Amino acid sequence: MQGQNLIISILVVTLSGALKLQFAYGFLGNNAPITEFAAAALIAYAAYAFDRGVENKEDEKRGSRFRKTLLTTALIATVGAFVLYPNPALLVPFLVAYLYAKGIGGYRLKGSRGIKNCIVALTWSLGILIFLGTLSLPVMLVCLFFCKSFVNTVIYDVRDVDKDRTAGILTIPTVLSRTQVTTLLLGLSLAAHAAVFGAYFSGIISGIDVLLISSLHSTFYIVAYCNRFELFRNALVDGEWILYTGYTILRDCVL
Repeated sequence: MQGQNLIISILVVTLSGALKLQFAYGFLGNNAPITEFAAAALIAYAAYAFDRGVENKEDEKRGSRFRKTLLTTALIATVGAFVLYPNPALLVPFLVAYLYAKGIGGYRLKGSRGIKNCIVALTWSLGILIFLGTLSLPVMLVCLFFCKSFVNTVIYDVRDVDKDRTAGILTIPTVLSRTQVTTLLLGLSLAAHAAVFGAYFSGIISGIDVLLISSLHSTFYIVAYCNRFELFRNALVDGEWILYTGYTILRDCVL
């Protein structure tokens, strides 16, 4: 059952990773090229599968055959991403993923007290920036907006807070109270959405309806999952951009 849940989680993250790029292009008034969309999906898969394939004390133990399968498919996905998008800059997120999951000389970026959350959020934004390929103000604002992935990683730490405390692992929810964590995440989400709302009303980016839905949805799941709600976590948190895609498809069909 754990293996099945992990596979579903990986597939959700893979599709969400590609859809983040599509929405980034959409906020800038364009559509992601299909090769970049596919490459983004492969990068998301490779990073997540590699992290879950490397055995470490933070995660539950997995069978050696399953871990080898994850690592093998992560390698295949890595090669595929470079075939579709042969940009040397892609080495950076792959290097970060390696340092995060495996590390060098015993040092890993998967640190405590929010370090891992920052690394994951910044890597998502960096990957989008590489595909967009420019440092204009609209692009930087969109990339900074996707740093709100920090919020989602902390929500999963909230789920594991009791296990992490028992293991002596320091995460934001083990250091702060539930109220403090909720306030922190709501503040970060509000700041991220306020920045892009300001950009929209300044005529810099588009997609106000998706941004509004994102702000309301993010507020809902922050409050819910920081207060011990457990149902549909993968769908509502990791799958948020899949849900927004469903909304845009329905909107376009109706309008």
